[in-house]
Amino acid sequence: MTQAVTSQGPMVEVKPQPTVYTVLLIIAIVALVVAIGVVLWKLTSETPVGYGMKIEQLLKPWQPPAP
Repeated sequence: MTQAVTSQGPMVEVKPQPTVYTVLLIIAIVALVVAIGVVLWKLTSETPVGYGMKIEQLLKPWQPPAP
């Protein structure tokens, strides 16, 4: 907290104002969460809409197909 000096009496505490960078950071975090959600939905949806993957397939390391 910052303090503002007044001409009379004790110090008055002033709450800091959110800056433009804080708002941009919140917007970026929300956009990232939405993008991750859309990607996960697309990967786990059934084949007409998505790829039909299971969650366990997403967590396993990728292995190239056998020749």
